[in-house]
Amino acid sequence: MFKSKVLKGLFYIALIAICTYSGSGMQLHAQTPDSLFTAANKLYQQEKYLEALQAYQKIEKQDLESASLYYNMANIYYRSNQVAPAIYYYEKALKLAPNDKDILFNLEFANRTILDNIEPLPRSLWQKFMNDVVLRFTYETWSKIAVSLAFVFAVLFLMYHFSYSTRKKRIYFVTSILSVIFVTTSLFFSYRNKHYVDRNTEAIVFSTEVEVKSAPTNSSDVYFELHEGTKVLILETLDNWKKIRIADGKMGWINAAAIKEI
Repeated sequence: MFKSKVLKGLFYIALIAICTYSGSGMQLHAQTPDSLFTAANKLYQQEKYLEALQAYQKIEKQDLESASLYYNMANIYYRSNQVAPAIYYYEKALKLAPNDKDILFNLEFANRTILDNIEPLPRSLWQKFMNDVVLRFTYETWSKIAVSLAFVFAVLFLMYHFSYSTRKKRIYFVTSILSVIFVTTSLFFSYRNKHYVDRNTEAIVFSTEVEVKSAPTNSSDVYFELHEGTKVLILETLDNWKKIRIADGKMGWINAAAIKEI
């Protein structure tokens, strides 16, 4: 059964709205993002899904985002039997909240409705490490962890400097060295995470059925077919064609209009 976060994320939307307000003499719009989000959540609870979706879309058009916003939009699309947009917004929500169990559960549930049965390639040790550790948090989160650890190091260093006890000095020295190591590790994870995200553009197939070809031309041979909801990795762009790879390693060219980047 689907889980709904109709209230979670209101704080984040409100915070963004406050940050984007500029000028004390300027008047606010009739509906601010936080009031829209509240209204949309009420409509969602009343099962007025189409009206709720329209309200969520108004927030999205203001270039504001939150995991809960995308999550609720995905739930509405899924209830409307729109597989591709449902998976698309679950994936967008997951990028902002990689460890959210509700998003992971619903995304896995939605993926079962995809027609394409693709067996993923076995992951290497490095790929497992990337997925299980480096990509466990967003690069912004890793950066915040690094900053927090740097503050801890500063405190430990001061305690080491002003301590008169040899035993305490030894403890502060060791822990400060460890904190430096953790800071460096966190910064490395943040860099690798950002590098991975920038170089790995994913997309969802929105066409009901689309042919993947051997070359970026309509007359080229057809390698295989994909159906709506399938996730692909974009490798290259040429005019209105995208070279893509799917989870089992197969590659080919697809019309750009058939997919939507996450």
